[in-house]
Parts: sequence; structure tokens; C-alpha cells
Amino acid sequence: MDNDVIVSIGMPVYNAGRYLRFAIDSVLAQTFPDFELIITSDGSSDDSVEIAGSYNDPRIRLIIDNTNRGVPYRINQQIKMARGRFFARMDADDIMFPWRIEKQLKYLLDHPETDVTGSEAVVIDEKNIVIGYRNSNPEFTSETILKEILFNHPTICGKKEWFTCHPYNEELSGAEDYYLWNTTLRESKFHIMTFPLMFYRDPPSSSVETYLRRQKVLRKAFKMLHADNQITNSQFRKLTAACRSKSMIYSILSIMNLSGTLIARRNRRLDSEHQNNYQNLLHSIISG
Repeated sequence: MDNDVIVSIGMPVYNAGRYLRFAIDSVLAQTFPDFELIITSDGSSDDSVEIAGSYNDPRIRLIIDNTNRGVPYRINQQIKMARGRFFARMDADDIMFPWRIEKQLKYLLDHPETDVTGSEAVVIDEKNIVIGYRNSNPEFTSETILKEILFNHPTICGKKEWFTCHPYNEELSGAEDYYLWNTTLRESKFHIMTFPLMFYRDPPSSSVETYLRRQKVLRKAFKMLHADNQITNSQFRKLTAACRSKSMIYSILSIMNLSGTLIARRNRRLDSEHQNNYQNLLHSIISG
């Protein structure tokens, strides 16, 4: 493989065998071909390693580790290994639009002052059905990103040098991106593309345990931001209270078998025309 690839794409994998082939195929089908795909098995016990190892493409680098260390550890590891000038995130259950890397790379090259860019996303369920749309706020400020995640995390692409200088906090698996953006915004240049470049899998059946664990980690991130004087006492109290309220509401809805209601609120509904168009695009991608 050429050591001077332009983009390194990092894909941590943990028991994602059900969706992994969709994810890998969507990367290999990119209109911009000069990339490497770093796939790291994070202690997978299903058939993820066998699926990833079945590809015969020199752009793929498969790293196998039998220990589950979490997403932020794996992303940091992949950034250290990356040969590209730019680094892009990818989850093992999501699906890229064919032009994702091309469009993000063009923006970064045309705007060299930008460190990281991300996009909006179309939300899909377990059966590859379009169920909504995930917005991002292009007019973000240090205040707004305290209350809402700045980027749809799997959509980001940026300078490898920036990621090297700003590693993810490995103690905050599940909120590592929230903490990173809030601690680097003042010294960085971020950009959000106000159109989708990815199908993001966020099914209504997502587990209660996963949601509550992430809320707990998020509260830990608030404490760390407060300890570092990144947020005020008032902000810390308000953020923590809101987080606890969400956890309580989710727990109640879960008991009533209505937990999908809260997840669905994170997504914007699509009109029938856009839903059909995105569904047709998704079908064309996964059918090859």
C-alpha cells in the first residue's frame, strides 16, 4: 500500500457481524478511491473478524485484538496508525453515501483553516429502513454544544494532525466526542455540512442499559469539564439535572415499553418524497 494515502478511515468493530458487510462495502464503493480502511476488532466474539478478513482489497488493514477496550481507545489507536493526511470516522453498523469522502475531502482542501468537518445523517433501523433524519446545528456556539452534541460522531473527517494533538479521553467511552468538542472548540475550527453523507443506524429498539450507561458517562464528562473550569457551577448543575431527568424519563418509558418514543424524538421526521429518495439510495448502495 502507498504510504502517502490521502485519507485514513477508522472503523472500530465490536460484535457487528450483522451489519459489518454493509459498512465495509459502502466504504469500498467511495467515489474517492485514495484511502486506507483501518478495521480494528475490539474483542469481538461473533463473526466480525471472519467477515472483515474475507475481503481481498489492499486498502484494508485488519487489526485483531481479543480485548474489548472501547471506542475512544480504538480511535486513538487508529489515529496513531493512520498513514493519511486526513482521518475519517466510521461505525461498523453505518453506511456511507458513495460521495461522502470526496465531498468532505474537497471541503477540507478548499478550506485549510478547518480542522474537522461533519455532516447531517439519515437514520435507519435494524432492517435498513429509513426512519428519520439527524440534524446538526451549523450556527453552534460554546453554549449550544454543551446542550447538544456538535457532530453526528461517525460523520466526522478532519486533519490527522489535529486528532493526534487532541486525543479522545479513554475514560469517557460513550461521551468521548462530547468532551472532545467542548474542550477544543476555542482553539479549533469546526464546520458542519448541512446535508447528509451517511445512513446512521439508531433503531428504536436500542437498549435501555446502553442509553442509561451513556447518560452516566455524560455526567462524568460534566464533572471533568467543571473541574477544568470549562463550565460554571450553574452550567454544571443545570446539565447534570437535565441528564438525570432524561435518564428517569427513559427508565419510566422503558417500563411501559415505550422507550422507542424518546429515541425517536432525537430524529426529524421526513416527508414521503425525501424518505423514498433516501430509501432508494440506500437500496442501491446495499444491493451493489
